[in-house]
Amino acid sequence: MSFFNMPNPDMLPDVGYAYAEYDRYQSLKGIESVNASVFRFSTQVTSYLEVGANAWFNSDNPEDPNRIVLATKWKANLFKKGNFTFTMSPGNWTSVYYDGTAMKNIVYDFIGINHVEGPQAYTRIMIGGYGKHWNAAPEFGQEELTFGMIAGLEHRFNNYIEFVADYFQGSGEGFGLAMGFVAYPLEKGHNLPIYLAYQFDNDSRDNDLLLFQVGYFFRAFTSKK
Repeated sequence: MSFFNMPNPDMLPDVGYAYAEYDRYQSLKGIESVNASVFRFSTQVTSYLEVGANAWFNSDNPEDPNRIVLATKWKANLFKKGNFTFTMSPGNWTSVYYDGTAMKNIVYDFIGINHVEGPQAYTRIMIGGYGKHWNAAPEFGQEELTFGMIAGLEHRFNNYIEFVADYFQGSGEGFGLAMGFVAYPLEKGHNLPIYLAYQFDNDSRDNDLLLFQVGYFFRAFTSKK
């Protein structure tokens, strides 16, 4: 879970911190529409684990209806030398549909390579893969079990702006190339990320999207040392 589509290898600032976010996914061409509002919440429960949940409201697309998504994200530090850091981040998204007729689970793992260029500037490259199982997929002409690649690029210019791009291989909602910018107007770049991006769908469904997301970091509880 992150402020853009692909989860990144960073955890929250410390154990006990949390992140809340609102997303709007707006189809541009009206075919296989994804006009969804999403409310996200995550919290860091240990130094290497985040847990969270998303609530999706997507009434315009009966093939992928309203649901709750339960998420985990782990982080393992693999190697550090100078300004370079290498991490591994496995995790999962489990979708439980409100009507109780279906369940979707995505398991992913990727390597993150981070290079620090200044006090706030950095470049991050992420590459990995995922597996998706959706027990209702045959009803909609899709494969029940699919696999694919995920990749991402993130470049933070300064305290207030960064460029992000991420790619999910596959077909359907959320799969494709998304590119955009994140602005940080509060607390010298430490809060209120606002993200605007354009997503190109992988297949010919004419389902390109505009993505708008705004989030907020805060301390949810104090950890016991």
